[in-house]
Amino acid sequence: MISKADLRRIQNLPEHAMVLMAVVNDNPNLSDNQGTGLQTRVKVKMEEAGVPPTVMNQVLEDLKEARLHHGKSALYVVGQDRVERHDIQADLPERFHYGRPLKSLLDSILELLPTVAVLAIDHEWARLFMLRQGELIEARSEENVRLDDGDRWDSMVSGTRHVPGAPGSGGAGRNQPGSGPRSDSGTDLFEAREDAMRQRFYNQMAAELGRMLPLLEIDLLILVGTVQRLAEFKAEIPAKAPYTVIGETNVVGGTQSANPAEILEKIMPFVEAHRHTTAQQLLDQIQEHGVMELERVLDLVQQARIYQLIIPEDGSQFHLYRSHNREVPYFTGKKDLTESPLDGSLMERVTLEEVLPDLTDLYGVEVKRLHGEHANRLIQEFGGLAGLPRY
Repeated sequence: MISKADLRRIQNLPEHAMVLMAVVNDNPNLSDNQGTGLQTRVKVKMEEAGVPPTVMNQVLEDLKEARLHHGKSALYVVGQDRVERHDIQADLPERFHYGRPLKSLLDSILELLPTVAVLAIDHEWARLFMLRQGELIEARSEENVRLDDGDRWDSMVSGTRHVPGAPGSGGAGRNQPGSGPRSDSGTDLFEAREDAMRQRFYNQMAAELGRMLPLLEIDLLILVGTVQRLAEFKAEIPAKAPYTVIGETNVVGGTQSANPAEILEKIMPFVEAHRHTTAQQLLDQIQEHGVMELERVLDLVQQARIYQLIIPEDGSQFHLYRSHNREVPYFTGKKDLTESPLDGSLMERVTLEEVLPDLTDLYGVEVKRLHGEHANRLIQEFGGLAGLPRY
């Protein structure tokens, strides 16, 4: 897993440092990684990316050890004074970049692996998990406070109402002869108290999620439990809760003893389905309101009229031109424009991936990536790049 400290350190690499940033799918269960397949493929891709032999050999040597670990993919950050490998529990598309730090590569990984909260809950226990980068980690567990001695079942039943003058009703308390039959008021009272305590527990958990998840910048939630208990819990979720429930499932054994591995297996289809739905909605928005064609998108971005830029998962496949003077930025897709019309500075050819941090910082653009079949549609139907206008 890439920790927050790791993310900050990589994001703060010197701008002019020369580093290899690569995502390698080293899952030992894949047939393409058997034998010498992994090392051969990675070597070829590093050669294509222009990686120096010294750096290349460091990665190839480390891959031998990486295959002994339990990750499915690995992020490599290799430079003059560093060799970092971060194992990730997900099969990721491979990417290789050598040159200035490609910090947007981290964003592409995190966007493909969103953080999701998972709440396993019943009337006795609530267990909160965090799905981060393909790993399910238990964050906390909480037990519903049970009835105390003053509210126990036998105490409540012993206080059942008696009918005066009827045989069997003494009115003197438990196990006392009396003059009438007992009613079911004690049982009703106990069940009412149980219902109230269960509702209070669910209400408390819903409120805690409402406070906690925004602080963690999480807005997706999956629920685990029986149909009845989840229905009772959802009744306590406010209409304007700061999170969206994207799936419900159940596992064997109940909440307290639920196996996290089984939970992980059950929830991943919901995460994938949500990604698919979100991507489809984004394509629909582009169809209805989007701006297409590289030059028009760049022009509106520089006018601060685009709030969201939609690109394929690998923006390094698209090239454009950036003014060499970073103090007076200018971006264009025109190949024949050798000087910036703003200050006459020379234009340099760069990839879209390289300028994403500039577009984000200068114009407040939010970058969204599409993957797989949705990325192919973006390329085939909309030219590979689109923007959603602010107005």
